Amino acid sequence: MHLLTRLDRALAKTEEVILALLLVGMVLLASLQVLLRNVWDTGLDWADISLQHLTLLLGLLGAAIATSEGRHLNIDLFSRALKGRAQYGLRVLLNLFSVVACGFLVRGGWQAYQATLGSWKDTIPTGWTSGRQLGQQLTEGTFPPWLAQLALPIGFGLVGFHFLLRLVRDAGSLVTNRPWELKDETILEGDDALDEMERQAGGDGHGGEKR
Repeated sequence: MHLLTRLDRALAKTEEVILALLLVGMVLLASLQVLLRNVWDTGLDWADISLQHLTLLLGLLGAAIATSEGRHLNIDLFSRALKGRAQYGLRVLLNLFSVVACGFLVRGGWQAYQATLGSWKDTIPTGWTSGRQLGQQLTEGTFPPWLAQLALPIGFGLVGFHFLLRLVRDAGSLVTNRPWELKDETILEGDDALDEMERQAGGDGHGGEKR
């Protein structure tokens, strides 16, 4: 279980680095576009559409990281009332549902990517290669739609993989009746995180009263 946890965290760290680089690149590109338009009355033809598609990828990477940290959207009304194996069993069911849902989303995203790619290939002039067509379109500021569609199966695949790792670990907890989270790596979620922040603020010795 510790190995799966480390794998999960390592993948999330990689996603965080990619997300940070994308965010910095998008800010620089948007700033450059604004500068070119306002100062030289020109701009990059491909910048706006690229920023739109990169925003989609940014959101999917953020969703994958949130899933790894257990901060994905959830309704914990029942999980707060359940303890022990009942709580682990509920987690297994929820994670199993999430894995299946992500599987359908990956499949749908891949089918959309293949359909869009097929339509794009039909527009390639006779005698041209796919690489030449792609280079020509990027040079002209045209963003092939299949590049944006490719983000869907990749992004939902990452989210589903994180859910799968949580499913395996929660299944182990269901069998052993022991939490899989490492004590020093446990991430507080929701109200627990807020309670911990309030506790630290009240006992930090900087104007707060200890409770």
